[in-house]
Amino acid sequence: MTTATPDAPSRDDLSKELIDLQQSMLPSLIVALPILGWAWFGLVLMQGWRLGLNLAPLVILLVGAYASYRLYARHFRLACWVLLSALTFAQVAIMGEHPSSLASVGGVVVAVLASSLIGLPGAVLVTAGNWLANALVWHAASGAPLGTGTAIQSGVLYGLTLGAAWLARRPLNSSVECALAGWVRARDALMEVRERRGELYRVVRALEEATYRMERVNNELVVARREAELARALKARFAATVSHELRGPLNLILGFSSMMVLSPERYPDPLPDCYVEDVDAIYRNSMHLAALVDDVLDLSQIEVERLPLVKDRVDLPRDVIGQVVEIVQPFAERKGLRLRAEIADALPWILADAVRLRQVLLNLLNNAIRFTERGAVTIRATSDHERLRVTVQDTGPGIAREDIPRLFQEFHQLQLTETRAERGSGLGLSICKHLVELHGGEIWVESEKGAGTAFHFALPLPGLGPVVAKARHIPDTPLAKEGPRTCLVVHHEPTTVRLFARHLEGYRVVGAPRDEVTNLCEQLHPHAVITSSESVAPVAAALRRMSLDVPIISCVMPDAQRDAGHSGVLGYLIKPVAPELLWAVMNGLQPRGQLRILLVDDDPDAVRLLERMLTALPHPYTIMRAFDGAHALEVMEQDVPDVALIDLVMPGIGGQQLLERMRADAKLQNVPVVIVSARDMTEDHLTLSTPITLNTQRPIEFARGSHCLRALLDALTARYPAGIEPH
Repeated sequence: MTTATPDAPSRDDLSKELIDLQQSMLPSLIVALPILGWAWFGLVLMQGWRLGLNLAPLVILLVGAYASYRLYARHFRLACWVLLSALTFAQVAIMGEHPSSLASVGGVVVAVLASSLIGLPGAVLVTAGNWLANALVWHAASGAPLGTGTAIQSGVLYGLTLGAAWLARRPLNSSVECALAGWVRARDALMEVRERRGELYRVVRALEEATYRMERVNNELVVARREAELARALKARFAATVSHELRGPLNLILGFSSMMVLSPERYPDPLPDCYVEDVDAIYRNSMHLAALVDDVLDLSQIEVERLPLVKDRVDLPRDVIGQVVEIVQPFAERKGLRLRAEIADALPWILADAVRLRQVLLNLLNNAIRFTERGAVTIRATSDHERLRVTVQDTGPGIAREDIPRLFQEFHQLQLTETRAERGSGLGLSICKHLVELHGGEIWVESEKGAGTAFHFALPLPGLGPVVAKARHIPDTPLAKEGPRTCLVVHHEPTTVRLFARHLEGYRVVGAPRDEVTNLCEQLHPHAVITSSESVAPVAAALRRMSLDVPIISCVMPDAQRDAGHSGVLGYLIKPVAPELLWAVMNGLQPRGQLRILLVDDDPDAVRLLERMLTALPHPYTIMRAFDGAHALEVMEQDVPDVALIDLVMPGIGGQQLLERMRADAKLQNVPVVIVSARDMTEDHLTLSTPITLNTQRPIEFARGSHCLRALLDALTARYPAGIEPH
C-alpha cells in the first residue's frame, strides 16, 4: 500500500522564500545605520577629535538609511545597493580621516553584509570597490605607493572574508533550503487542511441542516400519524355511535313497514290502495338505510383493520352462490329478469369466510339487478387449479371506460339510471374490494358503454394463492411493512373472533375451526395461534406433523352466554329486528300450548312492533308488556312468563340489572330470555379465564421472554384488602 506525498517545492519557490528572508534582514540593517552613525559621532566626541570631516560618516549613514528606507518597499535590490554604498562611503571617509590598518577592517563588515544581501557576484563587486577606494584613500593620505603591504593585506583580508562567507553560506543555504522546503510543504499542507476543514465545515453545516429538516419532517409525520389515527378512531366511534342511535328508529320504521307490505293480512282492516305504494316506498328506503348503516360499520371496521374473517371449509356453490341466489331471486323476478347460475363441475373447496363472501356476491347481484332493465343476470363459477373465479354478468347499460377506475372508490356512485330510487350509497363495491382482498384475492370489472358489465373476483385455493392481504394499513413497527401480522384464533363463535380482532391492535385476526388450523397456517403463515386450553395438544400435534413451528397461546376461551352472566339466554337480536330472526328464535322454543311472552322495552312503539311480529306467527301467544325494569319485575311477580324479550338499555333498572335480579329470584331464574337491543353489550362482560399459557417447540431467549413477562406485569394488578395498595 502506497501513500501519496506532497510535491517537492520548486526552485522558484525556494528562491522566493530566500528573497523573503533577505528582505526581512534589510529593515534591521536600515535601523542599524543611524545607530552606527551616532556611535561614531559619540566616539569622535570622546576622543576629542575635530568635527569637520569626522561628521561625514554620520551624515552618509543617515542619508543612506533614509534612502534605503524609501526604496525598500518598491525596489529591494536598489535599497540594498544604497545601504552597502553608504557603508562603503562611511568606511572610506573614516579611512581618509584616520588612515590605519584598523580602519580598513571595516570593509570586512561590508563584504559579509554584501554576501548576505545581494549574493556572491554582487558581494565581489562591492568588496572590490571598497578595497579600491580604501587603497586610493590610503595612498592619498599616507603617500605610500598602491602596491605596498597594507593595501595587499587588506585585499587579502577582503578576499578571505568573501571566501569564508561563501564557504559558510553553502551549508547554510542547504540548511535553509531544507528548512524552507519543509516549511513550504507544511504551509501547503496547512492550506490544504484549511481548505478541507472549510469543506468539512460546510458539509457538517449541510448535514446539520438536513438533520434538522429530517427531524422536523419526522415530527410532522408523527403528529400527522397521530392525527390520522385519532381521526380514524373517532370515525369508527362516530360510525358505531350513529349506527346505534339509528337502529332504534330504523327498527320501528322497517319493522312496521315490512309487516304492512309483506303481511297485510295480519291487520284487521286492509290498507287503502292509495297508501300501499307509499308504504312500499317507505319499506324499500328503510331497507336501503339499514343496509347503509351496516355498510358504514363494515367500512369503519375495515379501515381500522378490525374486521375479522372466520374461515372454514367452504363449498362455494352450496354455501355461497345457492343461498345468495335464493335471496335475490324474488327481486329479479319482480323486474322481469332471468337469473342464471352457470357453475362448473367439481369445483374445489376453499378456506374462506362464507358470510363475507355472501356479502360480496349479494352486493354484486343487487347492483346488477338494480341497473338492468331487461335481459338476464348470470353468475359463473370456474376454477383454473390455482384460483376460484366468480363472475356476475348483466345486460345493463354498461359503464364508460373512463369511469371504471373510480368504481371501487368509497362513496362514489355512477349515474347509470335516471331515477334516484336506483342509486346506492357508493359503499358496496368498496366493501366488496376490501373483503375480497382480505381473503388474498382480487376483484376487477370489464364493461363497455351499452354492452353490459361483468364483475369478476378470484380467490386463491388453499396453499396456492397470495397470503398477504392488501388492506390499507399504517405500520406501527418496522416488522409490518407489507400489512398487519396475522393471528389465528381457533374458536367456533364469530362473536369471540370479532372480540379478539377488536382488541389485538396491529394484527389481522382470522377465525378457524380446529380441523382447519394446519391448512390456514400453510396458507396465511400466522404469527401465532390462539386456542382454548383443551385444544392445545391436538393443535400442537397437527403443527408438528406439518413441520410448522408456530407459537400457541392457550387460555380458557370466553363464552358469550357464560361470561355475560346470561344463563338461559336464547339469543341476541340486534335492532332493526328482522321478523324472520325473531320467528326463528321463537320456533326454537318448540312451544306446546299457549306461551306467555313478556316484552320489556322503554319504547312503547318497539313493544308494539314486537307484538305485531309475534301475532304474525301461527302459534298462539299471550303478550305481557313492561316499559322498564321495575315494571317488568312487578309483572313477573304476578305472572311468571314462559319467555322474556328484554331491551338492554333502559332508564332506571336496565336490562343487565333486570337479568341479575331474575337469576337471583328462585321463581324467575329459569325463565328463558331473548335480548333485543340496538347495542351488543356482550363484549363488556366477556373474560379470559386463566391459566394463559404459551407453547413453543423451541426455548425462548431470555430477552424475548422478559418482554412477555413485562407485558403481563403491565397488564395485571394485584388486589389487596381495602386501604392496601400494591407497590
